[in-house]
Amino acid sequence: MSNGRKQQYLELESNQSVSTNMNGQDKDGIFARGVGFEDQNASDAHDDGKQRQSMFGTLRNAMAGRQNAGAGEKLSAIKEKPRQSMGGTGGEGNMEKGNHEHIEAVEITRQRKLWVLFTWMTTFWAPSPLLSWCGRMKRPDVRMAWREKVAICAIVLLLWFILLFIIIGLGLILCPKQNVWTMDDVANINTPKKSFMSTRGYVYDITDFIKQTGHGNARNRARPDQLSRYAGFDTNTSFPITARAACPDLVSAERDPNYLIQYPISGASTNVDPQAAVYFQHKPQTDPTSEELSSREFYWKYFEPGMENFKKGGVVWKMDWLNSMYKDQSTQWLVINKEVFYIQPYIDAINYAGNHNDTYNFLDSRFEALLNRGGYGTADITEDWLGINWDAATQQRNYDCIKRLFYVGKVDERQGVRCLFTNYMLVAFACVLMLVVLVKFLTALQFSTKTPPTNPEKFVVCQVPCYTEDEESILKTINSLTELDYQSTYKLLFLICDGNIVGSGNEKPTPRIVLDILGVDPEYDPPGRDYLAIAEGSRRHNIGKVYSGLYEYEGNTIPFIVVVKVGTPDEANRSGNRGKRDSQILLMSFFNKVHFNLPMTPLELEIYHQMRHILGIPPRNYEYLLQVDADTEVMPDSLARLVTTCMGDRRIAGICGETMLGNENTSWTTMIQVYEYFISHHMAKAFESLFGSVTCLPGCFSMFRLRTTDGKPLLIAKPVLEAYSELHVDTLHKKNLLSLGEDRYLTTLMMKHFPRFKLKFIQDAKCKTIAPEKWSVLMSQRRRWINSTIHNLAELMFLPNMCGFCCFSMRFVVFLDLFGTLTMPCTLIYFAYLIYAAVRNIADVGYISLILIGCIYGVQAIIFILRREWQHVGWMLIYLLAYPLWSFVLPVYSFWHMDDFSWGNTRVVVGDGKRKIIIEDDKEFDPDSIPQRRWMEYEKELAMAGVLNAPPPNMNPNAGSTKEDDRLSLYSSQSGAHLSRAESSMAFTQMPGGNTPQSMYGAMPGQPQSMFDPRLSVAMTNPQMMAMQQQQQQNAIYDNAVRQSMASSSGAMTPMGYDPRLSTAMYNPQMQQASVHSSPHSTIHQGSFIGEGWMPPATNMSMYSAAPAAGSVDIYGSQAMPMQDLGGSATHSIHSSMFYPTDDQIVDAVRRILVNADLSTTTKKAIRAQLAQEFN
Repeated sequence: MSNGRKQQYLELESNQSVSTNMNGQDKDGIFARGVGFEDQNASDAHDDGKQRQSMFGTLRNAMAGRQNAGAGEKLSAIKEKPRQSMGGTGGEGNMEKGNHEHIEAVEITRQRKLWVLFTWMTTFWAPSPLLSWCGRMKRPDVRMAWREKVAICAIVLLLWFILLFIIIGLGLILCPKQNVWTMDDVANINTPKKSFMSTRGYVYDITDFIKQTGHGNARNRARPDQLSRYAGFDTNTSFPITARAACPDLVSAERDPNYLIQYPISGASTNVDPQAAVYFQHKPQTDPTSEELSSREFYWKYFEPGMENFKKGGVVWKMDWLNSMYKDQSTQWLVINKEVFYIQPYIDAINYAGNHNDTYNFLDSRFEALLNRGGYGTADITEDWLGINWDAATQQRNYDCIKRLFYVGKVDERQGVRCLFTNYMLVAFACVLMLVVLVKFLTALQFSTKTPPTNPEKFVVCQVPCYTEDEESILKTINSLTELDYQSTYKLLFLICDGNIVGSGNEKPTPRIVLDILGVDPEYDPPGRDYLAIAEGSRRHNIGKVYSGLYEYEGNTIPFIVVVKVGTPDEANRSGNRGKRDSQILLMSFFNKVHFNLPMTPLELEIYHQMRHILGIPPRNYEYLLQVDADTEVMPDSLARLVTTCMGDRRIAGICGETMLGNENTSWTTMIQVYEYFISHHMAKAFESLFGSVTCLPGCFSMFRLRTTDGKPLLIAKPVLEAYSELHVDTLHKKNLLSLGEDRYLTTLMMKHFPRFKLKFIQDAKCKTIAPEKWSVLMSQRRRWINSTIHNLAELMFLPNMCGFCCFSMRFVVFLDLFGTLTMPCTLIYFAYLIYAAVRNIADVGYISLILIGCIYGVQAIIFILRREWQHVGWMLIYLLAYPLWSFVLPVYSFWHMDDFSWGNTRVVVGDGKRKIIIEDDKEFDPDSIPQRRWMEYEKELAMAGVLNAPPPNMNPNAGSTKEDDRLSLYSSQSGAHLSRAESSMAFTQMPGGNTPQSMYGAMPGQPQSMFDPRLSVAMTNPQMMAMQQQQQQNAIYDNAVRQSMASSSGAMTPMGYDPRLSTAMYNPQMQQASVHSSPHSTIHQGSFIGEGWMPPATNMSMYSAAPAAGSVDIYGSQAMPMQDLGGSATHSIHSSMFYPTDDQIVDAVRRILVNADLSTTTKKAIRAQLAQEFN
């Protein structure tokens, strides 16, 4: 296409300007909006001043006023008398129309009032003037959204605090860090790098002490190898204490004048420490030359102060072991006030035969009686100790004595209920998570049928919304849908281009990319059709253009429809763009109106016309809607598997398959997403599918059932459409539901309104999508996904009918997902705490948490091994390396940017506390100005016009290029049907009220051809002109045609011998038969004027009816017969072009070839070869 043509296309697509002719009237005349949009002046002249309103007359009046105003055109609205709405999905509301504002009052719910009150309580410290001045939040709705975001973040922080307090803080409060060790712990710390020893109930780190020199005296210097013998042992025997020095109040000088009594008494005890012979005995007065050893209080005066800096903590003993020693071994390991005393040496001494005159009995006799219980009770004698009838002074003297002589440590409370409480909670939580992971593990293995799908004969619409995708992605998506292992006659490719947008890195607008891929003639420009978009204010009015035809790839041919949203003429930026939700509702609303026979907008009527009479497929036949993103490649057998699964279970309302990445090796950003996609798009959905409630059917690849097998609507049901068509997306919650997570919210609505139906997942249906390749794009995507997930899960929490009960319910699973999403950053905080605690030794490391994490990822690794997907083990490691990004950076960024989106022209003003006043700063627009008609009425009008089977005309006034494009679809050659000279000459007629002949196309006889487009099809023939020809003769024909047409469009018909390349949009067999029998010089079009009479259009030969035999009666009641040669000026001779055939002759030749060809194997190349041979 030349640069001039390209520039003209861009201007037509983006500006949609309507030029005026020399008389100030619309140049395109009656073709401005297609059938029904009449030239008002011509209509007034024809009806002698009486206005005749066509089906779109109201819109014509309301949108009339396109005037030249300097640099551009302005759209001024003409007020129309109010009339009742013609139907549709509703949502317009009660609008008070002003000059520049629409004001709507919406009731405020009680829940909303409470939430607003909480929001203001949370953000009272940020007054509105401060936000307006410093935060540049001039509008109250923007400020309110910011306050809601802060309130939500405050709730999230509170949840973080509660969770971290439970798993960290509560344990520190109930069981503070204890620097204690068991004797087994001490025994294991005996290396040169770390050496511990214990003495009289305390633990010492002697690692550096051993390395020092100068220990001992000049006569006996202790070497490091000698000191290392103390490592890992209890050294009480090396530091003996005399009874008189320890208990001066109980052991008198008469009893032990020389300080010789020390325990254990030699000869009395059999269980002597074996290390006693090895250790150096620090007995007092054993070395007169040593000042330290000459002291009777060596232990307290020199040992304890000297070793204070090396003390690490205490020795602890497990109560079970103490009871075992007390009961089973009959040794006196006793506990008093949680302190452990080894009193067996004292018992041995007082029972020793050498205990003359009770020399060794210095403790109170009442306490000694308590010691001789014979194993009664337990080792804990605290109650008995406190129950002894003695005075406090006596009790204290006895306690101080045994504390100095027999104390060996404390009871180990680390295994008590208080200290294990938090561990028990973590274990319980771990068991729940492990159960969930185990079930996910099992479902991931079980959800694999591996059976070949059947060949279902169900009609499926493959919807592909396009926005800013590149040509390679769109081409891959279209080709993947075309070559699906699914009968081409049962699938329709439906692409919706959301605005005339040039994507980043693209050179052409997205609509042009799509149309070029499909092979649509670049010079073909169909008329724009109005419809009501999902937007606010005047943006509700949008204009779309419809293209249709056949696309061929690798021997597969599929019918397609493309809707390009081009916007109104006054849209300057992002013209036509209304969002993905609008694209979804456009098709959903269309099938809703088809199902209920509701009035349709002009765009919907055009879609119906193209689908029913151009492609030959009644819209009522479609049962499923496959939603695929424009950057998704669907695997060949996926659609068949989805449909087969739905056919096997009538309760399935929606289904999805596994989404994988198609660009995993592109960058590190894509690499870290591979494993995350497996978790979220495989394991999670497989688990949720057990409950029949997949919480998110992804928009990139999912399929919905339009209606049940008994005809009840599902996806197109009124409650779903009304909720999904919310116009006033004016709160933070609605923005995240409807603007950021429309796919997930649609799933939520299906679960809400159809709780008895299932939303399933099958892993055998697969697709590949394109993941963000840049970190900035990934952050933007995850911000939308995370925030929409939070708000949708919050909606699901309050659904009344969810599968299961208590912890074994879908509601509990949703709660876990919601809580896990909100508290995800806590995992990284907890990991950081564990590392800090291990390094600083401020608390015990939570090994349970580490074991839990290891089990979770270990089970997933097992899945990969069993499925022989070894590459996923590597992707898992990459994912774990990027875990801080997934668990902390992305969630925190998402939470704080929850209010980051466009707010449009709506201002929200809170009124009297009961109503919310919505003011739209926009020009006036009345939704009723978009006319709506039922299809049968519109079909009748098309039949009366003789254009029931004709494609829309070409609105491009400069079209004329005949350049061949290998990718041109069959529709391209038919998009602008050429008029023969016979038709052109007979299109002139005498208009009433004047003597000047006037062309039906607006051109005067004798004027240049450039004054009108000669390729305009008779699809736009004026019904009034037809009435002038043979009005009376055709009344019966029209009535019969409409009756049969309505009957054929209202019921589902059985396909009979249909090939998608042979719809009535391409050719009519009866017309072909006529052309064969007539002169080769004649080319007659359907609905043309022939002589003084008008020939009605030929029978609509679609895939749903067999071709009638020659001479049979067509739907209009007329008998099919060969056409007669018009002769004279009514013919177009093949010899008028000496060497080159005309376009009409080529079309006729193609039709003759296709009549006798095998359409399952015929290719364009073969047809071109036959054409070359025929025309030399």
